[in-house]
This record gives sequence, C-alpha cells and structure tokens, in this order.
Amino acid sequence: MQAADIRRLFPGLQNTVYLNTANMSVGCAPAREAYARAVERWSEGRFDWTVAERAGEDARAMFAEIVGATAGEIAIVPAVSTAAGIVAANLPSAKHGENVVVAENEFASNYYPWLLLRERGYEVRTVAPRGDGVSAEEFSRAADGGTRLIAVSAVNSANGYRANLKAIGRVATNSGAWFFVDACQAAGAVPLDVVRDGVDFLAAASHKFLLGSRGMGYLYVRRDLLDRLQAVGPGWKAARKPAESFYGPAMDLSPTASKLDSSLAWFPAMADQAALNIFRRYGTSELLERNSQLVLRLRNALTVQGLSFQPVADENRSTIVSVQVADTEAVLARFRQANVLASVRAGRIRLAVHFYNLEEELDRVAGLIGGS
Repeated sequence: MQAADIRRLFPGLQNTVYLNTANMSVGCAPAREAYARAVERWSEGRFDWTVAERAGEDARAMFAEIVGATAGEIAIVPAVSTAAGIVAANLPSAKHGENVVVAENEFASNYYPWLLLRERGYEVRTVAPRGDGVSAEEFSRAADGGTRLIAVSAVNSANGYRANLKAIGRVATNSGAWFFVDACQAAGAVPLDVVRDGVDFLAAASHKFLLGSRGMGYLYVRRDLLDRLQAVGPGWKAARKPAESFYGPAMDLSPTASKLDSSLAWFPAMADQAALNIFRRYGTSELLERNSQLVLRLRNALTVQGLSFQPVADENRSTIVSVQVADTEAVLARFRQANVLASVRAGRIRLAVHFYNLEEELDRVAGLIGGS
C-alpha cells in the first residue's frame, strides 16, 4: 500500500488539504462512479433496484467485518439517532430507581433519544467530562443496580477523545445495563471490536470515516439480544424474505438484525458498497495503522509549533485532534488561503485525519496554525 495509490482514489484532493472528515468524508472515485451509473440508469428508466439491494447486503457484511461482528447482527438504518431511537423504544417503562447514564457532552444523536426516556419514568444521569472526556471510573460512579443503559461515543466528535470501551463495557455488565456505543467518529478510523469490548449496540453513519454518503448507516445488535428487540416501524425490508413480503396479511419478520432495517436508500447503498471495498482491498488493519501513524505525525508537528491539543494521553488518541488557538477566525482565514478545510468545535480548531491525507500536508497545516 502506497500513499500515491490511495490518493488516486480521491482525485478531488489534488489541490485541497482535507482535514474535515469528522464532518463528512471526501467522495472517492469508486463511489462517485457508482452514483453516476445509478443516475444514468435511473434517467433511462433502466435502474434495477435489485442490484442496489444486493449492494446493501454487501455493505452490511463489510461493515460487520470492520467492527468485528457478523452480517446477521447488523441492521441498516439511516442515522445514529434512528439506531438510538430503536434501542430507546425497546426499553420498557421504568420501575422505581431505574436510570440511564450518558455523558453530558454527547452529540445530540446519542443524547436526545435518551433524554426522552424521562417521559417513561427513567432518571437520566448525565456525567460531566473531566479533562478530555468521561472515564470508565466516572461512569462507574454514576451507574448502579438500577442502571438500564449506558451510552457513550467511541470517539468524541468535538475533541477526539477516545473512550475505553472495554472498561465502560465492564461497568455496564456489572450494573446489568445495556451498552450503546455511537461509533460515528470511530468506525473506519480506529480499531473496533464489539465482542472484545462487550458492546450490546453500536451505531455509525457511513458519511464520515467509512467513506460513504449521507443516508446510509448501520446498527450492530449483539446476537443474544435480538429476540428481545422489537422492530420499530417495520416495512417490507424487515421481513424474513423481503422480496416475497410486499403485501399482507401475514407478517414474518427476519430472525436477524435485518428485522430492524429501514427501507434502503438505493443510490447511497451502491456508493457505500464501492467505498467500503477500499477497506477490503487494502485491508482494514493496514488502513487504520496508517491513520495511527498520520495522527502521530500531526501531533509531533503541532508540538514543534508549541501548540496545545486534545486528547493529550496516547490511550485516548483518535484521528481527531482539537487544537487550542488564540484566534480561530485568523487560523481559518489562513486555511482558506491555503485550500485547507477543517472545522471549529467547542472553540478549538478540529483537525480530522484520514488515510487519504499526506504527511507533508500535516506538517504544513501545523505551520499554518502556528503562524509560520
């Protein structure tokens, strides 16, 4: 695997330094070609939806490989909020003392669905971060025998803090709680293993580090929880045999996580299949290792410039680096002149590295932030 080979898959980056993947990924050539073929066939009245459905199944299987699951444990949903809503809807009305625990700085998609559980009698315990993020110890102090769900982001979208999922998973197990992980900023960016970490539910949208486009996402459900979950708003895709289940009167839902599927967004599914094949082609572990090396390069370059950044501890490092600057607007102005794309979150410059970035780009960006 050579950086030049990867860059050829992203021709739009020829004159752009793109460090905004935490917002959305850059469209790769294979996904763009998949869209173009789909639009052409659609405009000719020759679009074959069964091809798109097969693409969705292939994408389901590839996502399962990335997170350490099986295809039968993956539902296709449009967004993390949809996934969280399905899980929240499956919690019964609370008994006295029952609660859910979530960090107070969670992204809304992994926050609002749990807050709504107050209407069903749950106490929602929000944990304030200390330093970069919320540790397993802080979750442990908030959880007790009445805790029914703990929700956390694998990687915080504002500052890049990477949670210790295995340790938090143990807290959930000890409390008898479900463990829900928002992996929107982690899937395709850092290693994930839902079995190793004791994850019950994991959700991710495809339009960030998975290289897909808006409208596709995934929900992992631990296999032995599938029978306990009811579908929310099931359609024909939720059936055991979808192509034979367009009409009533019978309802025979799938025994796998596909019973939770939303109707497939056909064009995005075809783009996802093409994009996720990049992980299969080069190897997920190899691409994630490149991410790790690129982030280390960026951190070192920022240190040379005398800049402070989050997360500080190596064990909490992700592909997102949050940099403290005196004047964010001045830095963004320098970025615009140099064709650098990044974001501001929580008053800091947010740099999101992905394997399509180049080492020299990171050195250049660190210099721009430092004013050199």
